[in-house]
Amino acid sequence: MNNAVHFGAGVIGRGFIGDLLHATGYQVTFVEVSKQLVKQINETNSYDLYLIDNNYEKKVIDYVQAISPVEDEQCVIDMIVNGTIVTTSVWADNLPKIAHILAKGLKQRMAKTDQKINVIACENALFATDMLKREILNCGVDITEQELNRIASFPNAAVDRMVFGKLVDGKRAVDIGKNYELVIERDKLANPNSEPIKGAIYTDNLHKFLERKLYITNCSHAYAAYMGYLKGYDNVQDALADKTIYQQVLAAVHESADMLLAKYNFGKKDLEDYIQFVLGRFMTEGIQDPITRVARSPIRKLDSTDRLVAPALQCEKFGMENTYLCRGIAAALLFKNPEDSQAVEMNDYINDNGIEQAVLHYTKIDKNSKTYTNVLSHFHNLIQNK
Repeated sequence: MNNAVHFGAGVIGRGFIGDLLHATGYQVTFVEVSKQLVKQINETNSYDLYLIDNNYEKKVIDYVQAISPVEDEQCVIDMIVNGTIVTTSVWADNLPKIAHILAKGLKQRMAKTDQKINVIACENALFATDMLKREILNCGVDITEQELNRIASFPNAAVDRMVFGKLVDGKRAVDIGKNYELVIERDKLANPNSEPIKGAIYTDNLHKFLERKLYITNCSHAYAAYMGYLKGYDNVQDALADKTIYQQVLAAVHESADMLLAKYNFGKKDLEDYIQFVLGRFMTEGIQDPITRVARSPIRKLDSTDRLVAPALQCEKFGMENTYLCRGIAAALLFKNPEDSQAVEMNDYINDNGIEQAVLHYTKIDKNSKTYTNVLSHFHNLIQNK
C-alpha cells in the first residue's frame, strides 16, 4: 500500500484531504501536534466522519496513524523519506512551522532515492504550495532549490469542502458535506499524466479556480462573519438568516462574479449557480459555524491578495462597482476578539495610528484610489450604525 504523509489532523485534514487520500488507496500518516488527537487516532488506527447530507451517517476512515513532530521527529522524517505523497492542511499561517522538518525529510530522501515526491499544500490561500516551498528553502536546512526540485514537485491546489468538528462519546469527529472541490496544478506534478489523488480536478489554469473559490466562497463566508459580528450574532448561519446581511453578501459576491466574468472564460450561469450553491451550503440546516472561527486572523484576510481586498482592487481595475466589497473590508477592520492575536494586533494598530493609516498598512490599497475612499466611508458609517 502506498503511503501518504499529511501534516495537520484538524477538521480539513481528517474531513477532506485524509478522506480523499484514503479513498485513493493510501495508508495515511497524520503529522499532528495535538497529543490528544495523536493518541485518539492511534487507539484504533481510524477516525469517524459524519455525512451532513445523508442524515449524519457515520463513515469510518481506517488504515491511518498519527505521529507527533515534537515527540518523534525522526519518525516523521522517515515517513517523508519513504512516502508516496506529502500534503498539508495546517492553515497558511503555520506553513513556516512545518518547513524545517519537511526540509530535513526531503534532504534525507535525496540520499536514498531519486524518486520525486509530490508536496501539495491544501490551504485556504492563493498558491500555498509556492509559499511552503519558499519556507522550506529559507528554514535553515542545507538544501538548495536545485536539490529540492530534483527530489520533489510542488503543485498548488485550491480546496473547498464544508467541514465541522464535534465531539462524539468524548472523541473528536468531523461533520462533512457531500460536495467538495480539490483542484490541483497538473503541469507541476512529478508526473503530469498522473492523478495522485482520486476525486481531484487537474488543470493547467489553476488561477481561475483559486480566484473563484477565494473571491466567492471565502469572500461570502468572511463577509457574513464580519457583518454578523457587528450585529451581535454568534454564528454565520444566524447572520445569513438576517435578510439585510444576506442581501449584502449576495451583492458583494456578485461584484466579484462580474469581475471574474470579465477576466476568465466562466459562463455567467455557471457562476450564478456556484454562488447559490455556496450560500445554500453555508445555510444548511443544523450547521453552527461560529463567527469567531470564520472571522479569525483578520490581518491575513485583509491582505491585498486575499478574499476581500483582492476582488475589490480588481473590480476597480476593470472599472466595475465594488461598493459592497469595500463595506466588507471596513467590517473586517472593526472585528474584535481578545483571544485572536491578529485581531488584537490590528485593533491596537488602529488605536495608535488611526484608521486611515491602518487601511494602508494592512490592505496596501492605494491612498488615491476610489477603493480607499470607499473603505473609509463604510468604516465610519458602520461605526455610526453599530
